[in-house]
Amino acid sequence: MRARLRGWLLVFCGGAALGLPAAVMAGEPANDFRYVQPSALREMIRTGQVTFLDVREPDEFAAGHLPDARNIPYDAVGSLAPELPHDTPIVLYCIHSAHRAQAAARTLAGLGFENLFVLEGGIVAWQAGGQTILASDPGRAPTILPKGERCAALEKAGH
Repeated sequence: MRARLRGWLLVFCGGAALGLPAAVMAGEPANDFRYVQPSALREMIRTGQVTFLDVREPDEFAAGHLPDARNIPYDAVGSLAPELPHDTPIVLYCIHSAHRAQAAARTLAGLGFENLFVLEGGIVAWQAGGQTILASDPGRAPTILPKGERCAALEKAGH
């Protein structure tokens, strides 16, 4: 009875209100990757080698990204996976890591990659935690392009 009630509470109240990741709320296995908090990621950086994989679009990456991050849009991860290391942890992120980073992590897991992490809260949480983001153009101030602004900018540019 308790398990049934708990399930109904998740559906009725929404798992997000309880702090559950989207993969758990959707009933999808989250064992292909692990979530990592920005504070824990800082510790991973200090203790060993990490590959950062920004799975946003190139214009989003150019506007602002984590230091030493590599940009491969999430829908191209499968075809470019051979270029990624198998021997170091890979930390994937997007704006909030709610969709694209998870999808890319599942793609890599399906291709045999292990030691995959998704940055909880994405680049927004990273920056909110006081960590540095960089712009590809050193003359520009780094920024995070929210989806609405990005779409409006692309539309204005005729894309």
